[in-house]
Amino acid sequence: MNGFLKVQATLPLSQFRLQVDLSLASPVTALFGPSGAGKTTLLEIIAGLRTPQQGLVEMNGTVLFSSEKRIHLPPQARGIGYVPQEGALFPHRSVRGNILYGRKRSPHGAPIPMEHVIEVLEMDSLLERRVSQISGGERQRVALARALLSNPRLLLLDEPLAALDISLKERILPYLLRVRDEFRVPMLYVTHNTTEVLSMAQWVVFLRRGTVIAQGFPRDVLSSREVLPQVENGQLENVIQGSVLDANRELGITTLSLTDATTLSVPFAEKVRGEKIQVSIPAHEILVATEEPRGLSARNVLPGRITSVQCVRESCFLKVDAGFPFLVRITPSAVEKLGLREGVPVFLIMKTHSFRIL
Repeated sequence: MNGFLKVQATLPLSQFRLQVDLSLASPVTALFGPSGAGKTTLLEIIAGLRTPQQGLVEMNGTVLFSSEKRIHLPPQARGIGYVPQEGALFPHRSVRGNILYGRKRSPHGAPIPMEHVIEVLEMDSLLERRVSQISGGERQRVALARALLSNPRLLLLDEPLAALDISLKERILPYLLRVRDEFRVPMLYVTHNTTEVLSMAQWVVFLRRGTVIAQGFPRDVLSSREVLPQVENGQLENVIQGSVLDANRELGITTLSLTDATTLSVPFAEKVRGEKIQVSIPAHEILVATEEPRGLSARNVLPGRITSVQCVRESCFLKVDAGFPFLVRITPSAVEKLGLREGVPVFLIMKTHSFRIL
């Protein structure tokens, strides 16, 4: 794959040797893997905060680092916005002061309007407050705004949701999706959360002990034999994009169109007809039947066909084509009892309230 970002890097670390050779072209690439896999180190090499023993970092044809040619552009000259895990804000400055610091680091091109960033990240009420007076989620929005105002050619996000509790994560993820869609700055997004990978990225690179184990489309990589055993507790989610057909407040239901023939009922959301939204449902929340069920309270029953079965320890994962490629987690005994194998037609059963609006 020919990419706008090429990274060849070798660096001995305390527990292993980082050795990668990547060419990335996707608008948003996720770096996925367990803690201590080398994801943050790789970001720091790209940003110019750490020097590899040997290698090459090239962005849009510009060499940022080359051990062979002895080129090493400093971080401020690379045109890269970097949001570390803790945000790294200036505590003595206001939110406005922190954001404006990003503008001072804008080295090239027409700047992104500050008003636009503030509007997208809904920060107007925060501008005059001190960093010490705002929440963790608000600090992440400030760090993101500061990085955007540096007018980056590439945005590096190092586990931006890792330090937040579940409720804050659910509130911040939509802002990240807005930034992705509104500003269209290429992103490298570090995470070990599968929902973030599936909702944010078009491409994923799986790292383990400094080595690229797999890369490709997120759904394929996360369900592959190499990666699936590494997914924490088997907690895989299906992230689905659909167009709103109807939003019924009285029933508490939003109807989504996935294809001309496939619809889903999900929890109510204040959306208008035709608007595209993303929803997620955990793989273990989907039930499987080999005959069409009747008399159920569940509103979503989709016919499909199994395209693969993969068992890892106490779980089996089915890939099912039901107008959308669903991933389903069930027990090995259920696979045996129902005779589930590739090519078998099945029905997927999903409760409305098992879905979450992203």
